[in-house]
Amino acid sequence: MSDPVEFKWDKKLIIRDNKNGDKVLETFPEDKLERVKYANFLTKFLADQGYNKASGEKHNYVLNLNSEWGSGKTYFLRRWAEDLKEHYPVVYVDAWKQDYSDDPLMTVISSMIKQLREQAGSAEDKAIIKASRKLFGLLKAAAPSAARSLTKRYLGIDPVKIMEESEDNNQLGNAIDEDGNPIDMGLAASKVVEHLISEHDAKATAIESLKVNIEQWVATVIGKDQTQEVDEPKRTYPAFVFIDELDRCRPSYAVEMLETIKHIFNIPGVVFVVATDTGQLQHAVKAVYGEGFDARIYLSRFFSSRFSLKTPSFDNLLDVHCSTNLLAKEHLDERGIDIWNISDDLNETLNNITSVLNVFDLSVRSAIQTTERLISTVNNMGTGSTVDLISLLFLLCVREKNEIIYEHLIRGEINTQSKDDKDKVVNAFFRELFIDSDSQLTIHLKPKELTTTLRVANTSSTKNIYTDGKYQCSVGQYYHAIIKTIFYKASNLGGNKVEFNTNEFNESRKPQLESALNTLLKQLRDEGEVKGAGIYWTEYSYLHDKIGIKAKKGMYKDLVELASALDWIDGEDEA
Repeated sequence: MSDPVEFKWDKKLIIRDNKNGDKVLETFPEDKLERVKYANFLTKFLADQGYNKASGEKHNYVLNLNSEWGSGKTYFLRRWAEDLKEHYPVVYVDAWKQDYSDDPLMTVISSMIKQLREQAGSAEDKAIIKASRKLFGLLKAAAPSAARSLTKRYLGIDPVKIMEESEDNNQLGNAIDEDGNPIDMGLAASKVVEHLISEHDAKATAIESLKVNIEQWVATVIGKDQTQEVDEPKRTYPAFVFIDELDRCRPSYAVEMLETIKHIFNIPGVVFVVATDTGQLQHAVKAVYGEGFDARIYLSRFFSSRFSLKTPSFDNLLDVHCSTNLLAKEHLDERGIDIWNISDDLNETLNNITSVLNVFDLSVRSAIQTTERLISTVNNMGTGSTVDLISLLFLLCVREKNEIIYEHLIRGEINTQSKDDKDKVVNAFFRELFIDSDSQLTIHLKPKELTTTLRVANTSSTKNIYTDGKYQCSVGQYYHAIIKTIFYKASNLGGNKVEFNTNEFNESRKPQLESALNTLLKQLRDEGEVKGAGIYWTEYSYLHDKIGIKAKKGMYKDLVELASALDWIDGEDEA
């Protein structure tokens, strides 16, 4: 069993180049997604798979680390690799940064030799081990574009000319060489086969030679540590080779890399970790082999096992990937931007955002980008602007999820009672959206500032018993009570007439408010309390506040369309 490696990711890690004036090479922030537990588990698992410490037997192992975009894959891999360097030989290859290469195998081989050489303390011009000359056989990769020149060089035949002549003469027996002499095509074909076999054998021999070279470099790194007398951790087997960003490469390169590096996966004492968004990589495979190709089975051939990083909850992701500090109430107050009912506690605001994102079941990528759009839009509003953050986010999510539904909704022509096909589709969309969701919003309300009593007509009144504080309602309730007010026809939102002793409300909102108050008062009379009163007081407060008057569908339409015009180009998954 291998000795455990101690990982401490609760603080920022700064990597410096001590040989170059302490220049900062890389910075790893605190591990907010709690990935360290995976580093602990996988290190022990892979170390045991690659090396039996008791018997000294070395084995090979290939792990596919699966994690979707935005979930912290690259951060995890790079920090994990950095911590392992004190205990094992380590190689890290960013496949995407090198996908300009025509030979993926040489990309990985050269990275392995270069990094192992450095860990062995050997300068490039003072190599402890020199690679076999058979290595150069790998540089003769017979790409399709080189086929014509290779055939002419080795056989004296121009294949394009032969094909052109055969099309004219409807036969293949009249081909001539460059000197005008007829070619025996049977003999030419046998020479081609002989040459291809020779090239294949040379390349296979070169690969075997390279694998031996890599074994020697790994042994050199470990042997160097064992001869040192300093009181530091000694590196041991196995060597860890991390291949990252394969799913971001162009499809042909990603597939070619897998199909070529498999030849070096079986080096004893070396474990490979190939990090991918497996879903995206399957798309790359299908782009090469066709949509009907079983990419899942194909990929399983390359790996010993697959380990999937659990997707973190959105509340953790947002804090890592987005500039959430720009939604702090203090910051918005300084900008003169009025967000309806925003909490003094930024965490509560982020929890509300997370609740909306969860209802729409967005992918990690979409959730992060939608939140960035929200933040950018709010922070670009002018002084004195007013907006309801939850309604704006809800609309951004609708547009992200289904643009056709969004277009119907934003026009404000939807009728909840209509049997029109368009209205049916929209209403069914939202019905399905909330069926299995009970995501809660936390709203800070002051009921007694709104009214001290509640009256039904002129016959009786009830004392307002509700105190100031936090109230909860579901996202679905918020949609029906607040968002419909903005976008659905007012004629569908009426209720029984009730009187209330408060300031004037916008007439177009009055029917909805009356309906909510009537329901609230009925429950108060029947039960003495209201279970789930949050949505009623939220609606009451919303319509009483200036946001209820200022909120116009045109304003939200402009904000959403402005935000949606901003698309984030996928960058490195650094968190």
